[in-house]
Amino acid sequence: MRFAPSQLVVSLSYDLNNPIKIRAKHKVAGMLLLDRDHANRLERGWNVPGAYLLLDRPDTHGRWGAYVGKATNPGLRHRVLQQLKDRDHWYRALLIRYESNDDETLNSSEAGWLEGRLYDHLAKARQVDLRNRNRPQDPTLSDDDETSLIDYLLPVESVLRLIGHTLYPRPAGAPDGGGPLVKRIRSRPEANKPAPPPQPVPDQPPTRARRWAP
Repeated sequence: MRFAPSQLVVSLSYDLNNPIKIRAKHKVAGMLLLDRDHANRLERGWNVPGAYLLLDRPDTHGRWGAYVGKATNPGLRHRVLQQLKDRDHWYRALLIRYESNDDETLNSSEAGWLEGRLYDHLAKARQVDLRNRNRPQDPTLSDDDETSLIDYLLPVESVLRLIGHTLYPRPAGAPDGGGPLVKRIRSRPEANKPAPPPQPVPDQPPTRARRWAP
């Protein structure tokens, strides 16, 4: 299954050390993009069940590594802080949790299902090297539960693309998309505006004839 792009709302703090919060519009998933150097600043509100990706920096060919994990109790914050000690390859973490209602969280089965589906999707991507030794054993959920969790998966590819982690190589001949976000536009003369009067040409000094010797 290929994840469809989803409209995202990105919140940036004035303090550059704070994580980047990402919300999928009209979806239930809340996401947080966390730099490794600032992991200790993660709010305790993220100590809830969920899934996460530990991301390696892309190389010169656009390939990147990732580790897919889940957190149950005590939660994502505790698990990420533990991964600071256990794994030294990642530079960013993408955290995913339930965010529509403060009184509800994902349960351990739902977090495990997300972990397994994220692993499957990244395993098919030709730009990703997974660091998991084995595929996570996600539990079986009912059709209704799986349908409700699809909303968590849809924004993930959009977020990865947003931060420069593409899943598939660029097709040959495709536009690079690497130009400036804002192109300089030359002003055009207004249709009803009269043309400016011609400017006088300054007098030129007389040209002396050059004599050539025979």
